[in-house]
Amino acid sequence: MRDTLLAAFAARFRRRHQDWRLTLFTLQLRRLLMSFALLDGFKTYIVAAAMVLAALAQLLGVDLPSFNGHGAGQLLLEGLAILFLRKGMKG
Repeated sequence: MRDTLLAAFAARFRRRHQDWRLTLFTLQLRRLLMSFALLDGFKTYIVAAAMVLAALAQLLGVDLPSFNGHGAGQLLLEGLAILFLRKGMKG
């Protein structure tokens, strides 16, 4: 009986310890993902640059499945508009 109680206690302790490590890991991961201070002020530029690059790739004939419904000219103009609008508002 004593061996069974001790084994049950050890298993319960291991489970709580694993839960604690998982909680600590998810807390650190959430803190890292929520504090992208490195990208502050540049996220809009990254999106605009991706739109312009996708439009240029479509103009060269590369088929991008995620941009299938958008015309290359429209995508290029919208990307440039976002880029210059953000730059104008920032200055």
